[in-house]
Amino acid sequence: MKLLIVDDEDLTREGLVSTIDWSSLNINYIYQADDGLNALALIRKYKPEIILSDIRMPRMNGIEMAEKIREIAPDSSIIFMSGYSDKEYLKSAIKLKAIRYVEKPIDTDEVIEAVKEAIAHFELSELNKNSQYLRRQELANKLAYQLLYPLEDSKSVLDSLKQLDIPVSPPSHITTVMVKFTESIANIKKLSLEESLAELPFSYTLHGKKETIYPLYTTKQDEYLILHLISPDVIPDISLNRFLLSLEEKLNPVCRYFIALGRSVTGIEKTPVSYQSALLLLQSSFFYDYNSVILPQEKTSGSPLYEDISGILSRFTDSLSNKEKEKVYDCINKLYQSLKGSQNVLANHIKDLYYKLFIAMNDTALSFHIHLHTDDSVYSIWDSISGSNTLTELHALLIDRLDQFFRMCENSMEENSTVFMIKDYISRNYSNESLSVKDISEHVFLSSSYVCTLFKSETGQTLNQYLTDYRIEKAKKLLQDPRYKITDISEKVGYTDGNYFGKTFKRTVGLSPSEYREKYKP
Repeated sequence: MKLLIVDDEDLTREGLVSTIDWSSLNINYIYQADDGLNALALIRKYKPEIILSDIRMPRMNGIEMAEKIREIAPDSSIIFMSGYSDKEYLKSAIKLKAIRYVEKPIDTDEVIEAVKEAIAHFELSELNKNSQYLRRQELANKLAYQLLYPLEDSKSVLDSLKQLDIPVSPPSHITTVMVKFTESIANIKKLSLEESLAELPFSYTLHGKKETIYPLYTTKQDEYLILHLISPDVIPDISLNRFLLSLEEKLNPVCRYFIALGRSVTGIEKTPVSYQSALLLLQSSFFYDYNSVILPQEKTSGSPLYEDISGILSRFTDSLSNKEKEKVYDCINKLYQSLKGSQNVLANHIKDLYYKLFIAMNDTALSFHIHLHTDDSVYSIWDSISGSNTLTELHALLIDRLDQFFRMCENSMEENSTVFMIKDYISRNYSNESLSVKDISEHVFLSSSYVCTLFKSETGQTLNQYLTDYRIEKAKKLLQDPRYKITDISEKVGYTDGNYFGKTFKRTVGLSPSEYREKYKP
């Protein structure tokens, strides 16, 4: 806590500073002033909680100073000191709600008691303020939630607004702002909603008159922040933009999000309309980048969908089959641009379209005897697509796989069709512990001895070694995912005997499965 000692006598001030163990009273900062005017300057700068002041001083006495203090620092506790038993001064001190009146010559024990009383008074005052603040916040939060739905009891809502000093007559104008976070609000480090919102601009100037915005906010499902902006007049676009920009500046350093601005409505009972319009806009957040503001009635940034879905698939597949790289990329980039910022397309429909594009590419790759490196048994294509939160992420996923497709087309020679069939069969059955050379041979309708000889001559590797290496590569990818236990991984890659899996893994990689996981953990 902070203490200010005000007295025109240097000896009195220095004596108080040196003779009392202020740290034991939790007083960490002590300031000094020789008269009321200098004291006021220090009070404005440092906001001391306790002021220990003489009454009779030059330029401005203690009573005059206290009157000013009640204007600039109303919560400060004042203790007066004086060598004059003047009833008028005492009356003034009581009127100004001084904590104590200490007579001179100073008795340090009496000063200590007075300061302790001032500390107790301050702490009680802070406790009451916090309690009032929490009750007010609880009421505001409850009211903000009520306003999401049609009002059943408008009178109680109006009474609650009055308790919060929010004017509702003439009819207020309401604009709902929604923020969708990409992770749990509780898990976002350094995000203090109350502090961030308190620092936002909640006022604007209209026709030369300053108007106030009264905010009510609540959270929903630990994922959404819903903020109702209530104002006596329609908030100008320039003021809304200023508000949204400030909100972005608060959120950008700590999290990823989408902001949607609902329609402005007139009348507190129409708040659900503004909320629903913001919620509807958030459904199109998939088509925006992270940390975007989605505005109502906003024209999409791209052109209309330039082809129907069947046309896109047909053009994409034909261009892939002919290895026409430029046409393939032109096709999907036009699709991406036409969807970017869209508000009239469902995200699931587009995810389904991209899924069909992925399948078409995989089928084409197989026709060329190309193995695209996919984590088929761990994360299916659909898992990857479903996990994409934005169109940009989904498109980047497709681009990455296409890059791989064309790179392999350019670098690989035509693989023997039988070897290709063998590798394809292994990729689909490696998790089966009983998979054998006999099974593979029967699949390609050749004898086991011929299959082994052919595979070795074409690849330089025995069939059994290829199967082992394939399983170990899959195991390495799984080990980098902490969700999977090592025993489960062993079974997933075709080893029911955990000890045998561990020995095989170490012989191949040079590390045990647990050592590998520790070394390459994300």
